[in-house]
Amino acid sequence: MHFIKTNLSTIQKICLAGLLMALTIVLQKVIAVNYLAFAPFVRLSFGGPALIIFSSILLGPIYGALIGLGSDLLGYLIFDPRLYPPFLQITAIYTLLGLASYFIFSFVFALKNKKVMAIIEIASFIAIWLTISSYVIFSDEITLLFSTYTISSLSKVLVPIISFVIFVGLIIFSLFYKSKRAQLFISPLHICFASFITDILVIVIFGSIMKAWAFGFQTFLAIILCQAITMFFNVLLDAVFITTFFSFTGKYFVKEFNHARK
Repeated sequence: MHFIKTNLSTIQKICLAGLLMALTIVLQKVIAVNYLAFAPFVRLSFGGPALIIFSSILLGPIYGALIGLGSDLLGYLIFDPRLYPPFLQITAIYTLLGLASYFIFSFVFALKNKKVMAIIEIASFIAIWLTISSYVIFSDEITLLFSTYTISSLSKVLVPIISFVIFVGLIIFSLFYKSKRAQLFISPLHICFASFITDILVIVIFGSIMKAWAFGFQTFLAIILCQAITMFFNVLLDAVFITTFFSFTGKYFVKEFNHARK
């Protein structure tokens, strides 16, 4: 049973899916940072993953998976075929993102205890931040990794500081964001928490394994560290984008929203 019921017909869903896929390609390939000095192996997309997640929630897991799959494959064929061979492992990440987001958000949206959710979210982020910061600052392995990618030692200090600032911004947004247009839907705290779980499971864990498979498992440490660092930025972007998408589109597309299911 869908936790969001739309007033869209099958034809309308297909047309909307095509539009969302095209927008995702633009966000993933055009409006994106394809290389970060402090986070190799990571593309920083300004809303691409968020749009895949939004598609999954609004249209269902099958549409979400197809949009994730199609946006990565078509994006590669349009922009990258002469630069490097296709990596189907990367395509698998976005396909799973589109498929799994629906079920993760469905589960989180059914939770009613916001205090417990906020405590878990904050505690988890603090634990991850402390782990990453300690490793980045004190580990000899990370010093060697940074030197390998010609990253300045200043990054060892900037990474914990920037990630903490983003984390504070996420907490402020999730706890204090208010929008009359978004009253039909669950709170931004639910969206932040669901985005966090989605990013951890799909992008950080599954994504790191797939990228290590593509680039060689000797790179796994570098990849999972970079994925964990950029997770702070990704979750904030996802939360803001998804909340905004629903604020502006909910009244046009959504017929009924089931806040909780037994």
